[in-house]
Amino acid sequence: MASRNTKLLLGGAAALVILIVLGIAFGGAKDEDSAYSWDAVGRGDIRETISASGEIRAKTQINIGTSVAGEIKAIHVKDGQDVKAGDLLVSIDQERLKQALAQAQGLLEAARQDASRLEAAMRRAVDSFPRYEALRQQGLMSDEDFRQQKLAKESAVLSYNSARANVAQSDANLKAMQDGLSKATLRAPITGRVTSLKAEKGETAIPGMSNLPGATLMVISDMSEMQAEIKVNESEVVRTKVGQTAQVTVESLPGKVFPGSVIEVATGTEKTGTDANLYKVKVLLQGQASDLGQLRPGMSTRAVILTREAKGVLRVPLQAVLEREGNPDEAQKQGLLAPMTRNIVMVFKGGKAQERTVQVGIANTQFFELKEGLAEGDKVLTGPIRKLKELKDKATVTLRARSDSDLAKVKDTKK
Repeated sequence: MASRNTKLLLGGAAALVILIVLGIAFGGAKDEDSAYSWDAVGRGDIRETISASGEIRAKTQINIGTSVAGEIKAIHVKDGQDVKAGDLLVSIDQERLKQALAQAQGLLEAARQDASRLEAAMRRAVDSFPRYEALRQQGLMSDEDFRQQKLAKESAVLSYNSARANVAQSDANLKAMQDGLSKATLRAPITGRVTSLKAEKGETAIPGMSNLPGATLMVISDMSEMQAEIKVNESEVVRTKVGQTAQVTVESLPGKVFPGSVIEVATGTEKTGTDANLYKVKVLLQGQASDLGQLRPGMSTRAVILTREAKGVLRVPLQAVLEREGNPDEAQKQGLLAPMTRNIVMVFKGGKAQERTVQVGIANTQFFELKEGLAEGDKVLTGPIRKLKELKDKATVTLRARSDSDLAKVKDTKK
């Protein structure tokens, strides 16, 4: 009997111990879950960057088109071929242009002959007119005959001037025909590579805008200088400036990073489709010639631009900074029609949360630069974000045992 009672007591004691352990475990977990995460204000470096995607382009890229219409008789280059300035690219049918040139030459010759004939007539009329004036003064010519001779002289002068203008017009037309004939043979304007060949022998070359079919025959790119043309969001382009350092990666060349610098920032957007709020930014690429030689216009790319940097500054975690509506009275004192938002953090002091207004500077993916409002070592609440947004000033809070930084270190050691 005693042995049985002893077993019962031992079993009950064991069950009680298990219940106590489970209670502590679950109770502690519950307390930990209900507590706020936190971190301490510290010092460190902050690099503010922006990222955007785009494509690789040659810094100098020329669309080759024609200013004369005609059938393409020959294409003297291939896609991907390197060319030098002055090399023959395309020959356009010249027969119609030669006929127009011959016609213009004939018209010019006829205009010159007509001008010579009218010049002779004008000189006779001008040279004879003083004799008519003398006859009139001597009373040997009537007023009516004198007026007829005067009109004849003036008419001869006007006819000759008109013929001279016709000669000038015919000469200009001939030069235009000569210019058109010369442009039927297209040559490379720069040294580079044919990066897009859009024409075929037998097609009709069409002068006009580059977006019209047949207007752009090929594209020649100067491959000695390559750039990334990226599209930056309107909220970030204001932080982008010429001369900023950048790093560019290309989707088709994994593992390679091309250093570069911003050389151009667009002042306006094209306002088309999904790109309505995106601005073009050009980054000139640097690196080894062997790596740059692998780049091709049109390759997909992504660039990271360093906009600002601060070293050894106070930092506060991004998730600790919240926005609050400003005070209407303060806004009115500042001459504002509506209050501006302000940045606040919740600081842990004596078991309570204290709301503090802060001024922040640049930011990276983890921290804000802290300019005013907190001191190094202050404990700031970082989450849970939903509870943090609803948290009131001077509310009693419980912190988790470890800070966010300590937990991050533990995760890093486990990796």
